[in-house]
Amino acid sequence: MTQQALSGLYCCAQTLIPSLFPLMALAEFLSEYGIFDRLAFIFSPLCKKVFKLPPAAGGAVILSMVGGFPVGAACCASLYSRGSISHTQACRMLRFAVGAGPAFVIFALGQNMLKSTASGIALYIAQILSQLTILIVGAVFAKEEAVNISHSKKDKGNFSDTLIHSCFKASESMLKLCAVVVLFSAFMGVLSDIGLCALVSRLLNLMLIPKPVADSLLYVLTEVSAGCLNAVQNGSPLEFIAFAVGFGGLSVHFQIFSLLTELDFSKLDFMLHRLLGGALCAIYTFVITQFLPDTAAQTVSLSAPSEVVFSSSTIAGSAALILCCIVFVLSVRNRQSRQIKKQ
Repeated sequence: MTQQALSGLYCCAQTLIPSLFPLMALAEFLSEYGIFDRLAFIFSPLCKKVFKLPPAAGGAVILSMVGGFPVGAACCASLYSRGSISHTQACRMLRFAVGAGPAFVIFALGQNMLKSTASGIALYIAQILSQLTILIVGAVFAKEEAVNISHSKKDKGNFSDTLIHSCFKASESMLKLCAVVVLFSAFMGVLSDIGLCALVSRLLNLMLIPKPVADSLLYVLTEVSAGCLNAVQNGSPLEFIAFAVGFGGLSVHFQIFSLLTELDFSKLDFMLHRLLGGALCAIYTFVITQFLPDTAAQTVSLSAPSEVVFSSSTIAGSAALILCCIVFVLSVRNRQSRQIKKQ
């Protein structure tokens, strides 16, 4: 158990934090500063006519594809609590508004785990296509008309305050994410120590499931970050890793359930659509790799710890360094201006 917990910490330090934090802070800033609301206003006709959702749901649709796993569900909860969407629309949005952001798929998974940015881009495109498929097919069979609610733009706050607040909020989210990764990694360590993982793997092998997939399935179903890392280490095919991304893992599902206390929805329907999302993501990944064969060659060995990718030579490291410098300078100026006003 201790070794698995350390492996979870290593995954956070070597992959998740340097890859996710800069873009998480950027996504928070764009949301807090009202950029996503303006984009939602632009795409409101598409949201109403094609997706059969109110214009106010446009921001949730965008954030579900760029903000990370719990963000889209959190937006659904917020829209439902404000009365911007109906109960039926909220339940329908939950079927597709669960997806990993580009920070995780392209940089953490593609660039750092798979050592292939092209593979990360292919996985991200496949995930968006799977989300859009569920969204559009659901709209075709939707009986309820969109709620006619006018979309209002979000007022901009102070630039420096918004940037610093976004940095702090991203830090809090990053800490929670790492805590979940370590917890579920330790849990999988317990299952491994009692022999359950080996037993499940042998049973799956008897069902003619390939050994790399059988060895990683429990990890993938439990926690997406550690599951993807385990799948890469075992040399699993890219389509199986795509399924892991589309499914999301039980740890993400539990986080979403905790956000939706006011919404009465079917957890069985939610889980079935997560399985469907994973299957669609795997299918689209297979199709994409037929046109981009280089993305299929993703087998790498990460059994030995490597240097933490957090230098200025990487995109994520450069973004983190620039963001930290900006936050530091603006926080100093903001503090000095407040002291002058008090005097």
